[in-house]
Amino acid sequence: MNELVIDGPAASVSATPAAHTAVDTAVGKEGAAGDRKIDLGALLDASPVRRGHVVTVATLFCVLLIDGYDLQVTGQILPAVAKALGVATASLTGAYAVQPIGQALGGLLLSPLSDRFGRKRMLVALLALFSVATLQSVFATSVTGFAVTRFIAGMLGGGLLPAAASLVADISSIKRRSTMVGIVYAGLGVGTVGASGLVALALERIGWQGMYVVGALAPLLMIVPILLLVPESPLHLARTRAPSTDILGALRKLSILLSPDTRFGEPARRLGTGISIIEIFGGHRAAFTLVLWFTCICGLVSVTLLGLGATFFHEFEGISVASYAAYASVAGVTSIVAGLSTGFMMDRFGRYRVIALYALLAALSLVGLAVFPFGSAGFVAAIVIAGFFSWGTYQSLNILTPIVYPAALRSAAVGWKGGISRFGSSAAPLIGAALLGHQMGLKVAMCTAAAPMVLVVLLAPVLAVLERRMRAHGPAAPSSASAS
Repeated sequence: MNELVIDGPAASVSATPAAHTAVDTAVGKEGAAGDRKIDLGALLDASPVRRGHVVTVATLFCVLLIDGYDLQVTGQILPAVAKALGVATASLTGAYAVQPIGQALGGLLLSPLSDRFGRKRMLVALLALFSVATLQSVFATSVTGFAVTRFIAGMLGGGLLPAAASLVADISSIKRRSTMVGIVYAGLGVGTVGASGLVALALERIGWQGMYVVGALAPLLMIVPILLLVPESPLHLARTRAPSTDILGALRKLSILLSPDTRFGEPARRLGTGISIIEIFGGHRAAFTLVLWFTCICGLVSVTLLGLGATFFHEFEGISVASYAAYASVAGVTSIVAGLSTGFMMDRFGRYRVIALYALLAALSLVGLAVFPFGSAGFVAAIVIAGFFSWGTYQSLNILTPIVYPAALRSAAVGWKGGISRFGSSAAPLIGAALLGHQMGLKVAMCTAAAPMVLVVLLAPVLAVLERRMRAHGPAAPSSASAS
């Protein structure tokens, strides 16, 4: 990640030994006496976790929590919305379906803007617009009007994730990058659980309009801490030739203090033309990008089919939806644990080892759901393991994207990966319908859900090889032991 050189006198970063080590790593040996060069990328890569990192990660976690809340709450309050509009609930399912489509399009269309105009600037703009779009849902008077507001909110939410993920990847060290990105991503899962809890506790008191008012106020409340506490990506500021005071200010918010008279030189290397949606296929990245997209589609298809578990068990085995949901709720809790811990496991044991192992255990546990009798100890273990490792597998693929691509392309890479995987995974409901329509049975259904995870197991070493090839031809990924 050698994208910028800082020229100037000795840096006065905090007085901790770890901080001095980070600066020493970034300081070059060239130049006259008293004139040292600091590589900004190396400085951030070697920087220990400080208060500024923690504050930024916590803030961005809350941003994605809001996004997760918005999507989940819509699905749960559809009957109340339908009653208010005087239509059947079934007529609103199409309006609900356009929201994830909007998210996919938002990821494709808005993510390159974060690479071009800055992560922080896009977060503030998207949160403000997201708040307005969510509030407009309260005033919808027709199915079409409701669908339009949900589509727009989905698009804006789809742009939040790439901006947040790329920003946290930009500021975090190599040793902790997967952990910090994973924690931010986990906000989506916590948001979905929070939405379910709030609906259960407050829907009857504040109504479905109140649910959207909460979803509209939360983004506005996040704008202030982002403006005051969260830095713009120093790497983005350097690429766009921002004043040195802006870069120093961004580093100061991360508790990295440099001398005020530090001079910033030109980036040692620039990437392509600045059209990030094209550059994600350049520099020997095309093969990796395509394989990663297909792997992410496989992971999300499997997760989606697991989500149809209640339907499969009800239709094929006569198990009531409520009975299955009681066990699935436990799996939902373990999926949150997986979301928070997967990044740490990737940093500790190597990202591709974790992806392959998690996918293998997910596949075995999905098959186990059909093998063990419903409600038995084996079934409970299988559904808990399935919840953890299925979501953990998809989480690991989410984490992989912003840490492999160069900083100049991160937001576009995350957005396009998310959009393509969402569009590709739309095959999952069709697969489920075919299984149900042909009465294939529970074992076939769960083996079908497990099959994409087997493909993930097989593709993980392929991704590892392709990433090594990218590194061999340029700075496409950090040189880190975690790439194993």
